[in-house]
Amino acid sequence: MVGGPCQLRLALQTYLEYLRFECGLAENTLAAYRRDLERLLEFLFARGLMQPEQVRPDDLTAFLAAERGLGLDDRTLARRVSALRMFFRYVSVEVTRGPDPAQFLAPPKIASSLPDYLTAEQVSALLGAPVGDAPLLLRDRAILHTLYATGARVSEVCGLTLSRVNLDAGYLNVHGKGNKERIVPIGALAIAQVRQYLERGRPALIKRPTDVVYVSKSGRRLSRTRVWEVVKLYAQMAGIDANSVHPHTMRHCFATHMLENGADIRSVQEMLGHVSISTTQIYTHVDQKRLRSVMLKFHPRANAS
Repeated sequence: MVGGPCQLRLALQTYLEYLRFECGLAENTLAAYRRDLERLLEFLFARGLMQPEQVRPDDLTAFLAAERGLGLDDRTLARRVSALRMFFRYVSVEVTRGPDPAQFLAPPKIASSLPDYLTAEQVSALLGAPVGDAPLLLRDRAILHTLYATGARVSEVCGLTLSRVNLDAGYLNVHGKGNKERIVPIGALAIAQVRQYLERGRPALIKRPTDVVYVSKSGRRLSRTRVWEVVKLYAQMAGIDANSVHPHTMRHCFATHMLENGADIRSVQEMLGHVSISTTQIYTHVDQKRLRSVMLKFHPRANAS
């Protein structure tokens, strides 16, 4: 093969195809990897490195140093490191069959931060904000209830189809990350709102045959951006700081409130679709007030004077 920038680009193209077709990564994840690795390629080309075999560990550390110099935070840099390591692991096995220059790259340590969440009273106000029986109001109310009742990601809610909704049995079949499916139960209050929307709201919005559950006013599949706007709109109406609320906040609320009310962490992990329980464990840290009250109530010397 003739040398030139196309060799690194070809490696990137085949790698992204591998992630899409072999690993089943979602388009949003693929787009993030593509952006990170395109930045790397631009940096390498500027250093006169045109082929995968030319890349050395020092080139990659120089790239990360340059990225940090742009003011990127540790979380973004950690994602960059992850993208580089995965890419060059693939290149070393499938393309060069040689040393992996990213093998010893270490991501920056990230201080774990507690997820944003609302109190039960705030969630109740948010769910009750869309008042009325207009089709869009029925839709918005059903979306808010679905997000909170199931802990589903916004992309999973937007991707719901009629065949994946079983209200009589009380569950949804959501299509999650990596094309993985999972069964998520949904409670009675949310079922009532979704049923109202399906019976009285959705038919008025449908302009052409579709099996998508949540549609726009033009009858198309609802976008994540629109759901984001919906959540912020009703947060503001409910007297909640809209800047601190987004669709993923509802997922945080679901997990936090489940654990606060005694759910076991393994069940919450399964419902959220987390591969590792360590991802779910962050929600246990926001439950300190309840744990303290339990200690004060039951420990024999907690209130000793």
